[in-house]
Amino acid sequence: MVGAKALGSILAASAVVALLAGCAPSATGAEPSVPAETTAAAAAPTPTPAPPTEPTEPVDPLTSVTKLVATATSLDLVDADGGLVERYAYLDDPESVLGALSAVFDGDPVTEDRPGSNHYPPSRAHVWGDVEIEVRAYDEARREAEGIGLSWPRFAVYFDAPSYDGVELTTPSGIQVGDEFGALEAGLDPDDWTCSGPGVDTETVTEYSEHEGGMVEHEYGVVLRDAVGAAAPADGAVVIWVGAPYAIADGCA
Repeated sequence: MVGAKALGSILAASAVVALLAGCAPSATGAEPSVPAETTAAAAAPTPTPAPPTEPTEPVDPLTSVTKLVATATSLDLVDADGGLVERYAYLDDPESVLGALSAVFDGDPVTEDRPGSNHYPPSRAHVWGDVEIEVRAYDEARREAEGIGLSWPRFAVYFDAPSYDGVELTTPSGIQVGDEFGALEAGLDPDDWTCSGPGVDTETVTEYSEHEGGMVEHEYGVVLRDAVGAAAPADGAVVIWVGAPYAIADGCA
């Protein structure tokens, strides 16, 4: 029989062995594993919130205008790539074109009231340097009653220089103030006369004419004015202003 003392020693030794077994590494010798997603989450930086963006102001397309083109039926606003930004027909509300040019030239025009004549009604000129919009005060009630069209334009346009404030001023065929008539002679049709000078870039418009008894075709163009308004400008004469719209005339009073 084992003595009490010996039995106590055996039990004490067994307890030590059991304690050491609980602290020993596993049979494979590997450290306890940590889930991969926990490791990735710990390693990933905390995202920084993006700062709030300020709303951007819309860009006014009129600020891209680099050219004004006076045609027989409209004033065209064109950008540097030749794209049409806006088109204002001479029968449109003049306020629209006045507002547009104030944006293009970043300022209001100088205005001047003018009396009428036997050819034109009273008008108000709106001038930005070498660009003029003349708003004409025709009898709108009569216009409506008689169906009067482009022969009574609500506004007309005039250029006094080849450019103003960085904006080119021209006609569809590229004619500008300062061009010599001699150089343009091949492109001028002597039948395209406007009573104020040779007409160019002409267009045919079908419109109602009471005194002609219905719908008829009329021709309009852009006038090139020399110093005296001659039908055949003298040698060396140059274009001193460009204007539109002008009716091509069979005769002038």
